[in-house]
Amino acid sequence: MKILSTIIVCMVGYDYQRIIDGISRWESEGPIEQAYLLYDKKEDKYGLVAQKNVEDLKRNLSAQGLKPVAIGYNPQSYEDTFSVLYGILRREADERSRRVLIDSTSTTKDAYGATVTISLMFENVRVYIVPPKERGYYVPSPESAEFKEWFSKVRNVPGLPPQEIYLPGYRLGKPKGEDKQVLLELEMHDGYSDSIKRIIEWCGKDFEDPVTKNRFTRVVKRLHQKGFVEKEIVERKMKTSLTRFGKIFAAAMRNYEKSS
Repeated sequence: MKILSTIIVCMVGYDYQRIIDGISRWESEGPIEQAYLLYDKKEDKYGLVAQKNVEDLKRNLSAQGLKPVAIGYNPQSYEDTFSVLYGILRREADERSRRVLIDSTSTTKDAYGATVTISLMFENVRVYIVPPKERGYYVPSPESAEFKEWFSKVRNVPGLPPQEIYLPGYRLGKPKGEDKQVLLELEMHDGYSDSIKRIIEWCGKDFEDPVTKNRFTRVVKRLHQKGFVEKEIVERKMKTSLTRFGKIFAAAMRNYEKSS
């Protein structure tokens, strides 16, 4: 499926500058056609801050030609977040074949759970956060008089009943057999192979056997479909490389095997 263009979805809460910084970072890789701004619509202190930020973001992004669309939602509702994002992703990722980037920097855990879940159900959707340059800036210094009071208050905030993060029935299966072996071999060889022949050699199989070649071609296809590898045909050779997720997953498998 050809990707026609890129749009960005920003979940607006307390943060302003980090949202701008994230958009600027993605624009350095290519143009962004449109921005959706999902802001907290509730009439409380959290909503008030989000609504102030979204007005400033609309002005800023309009000046950049990003055609911002502001949509109110309740970030403390898993169901509402899921419904709003489903509408955007159905329209933009499915019907318009656009790549969608979702900034979940400034939202709640409820909304973040819904965001990750719905994003797994659509192709060409990526979720990201923009970490603060200075972490823990809101925490008083341990040497200050305020720290003891802050620490006592924040660690004793009572909770409501647990909110399950509802997941789709189809889960990403753990690689087994030759799928696992291919991932580990790629990870051991800097995450890249210039051909299926090279992968078969690494796995200790006969690359001249057409049955073996077809089997490993299917392995790479499966790993590609599940987001572990990228593949590209160049001069009749299938070049294969681990995605960022594939590198993380393969390294985790490798570390586990070393410690077992």
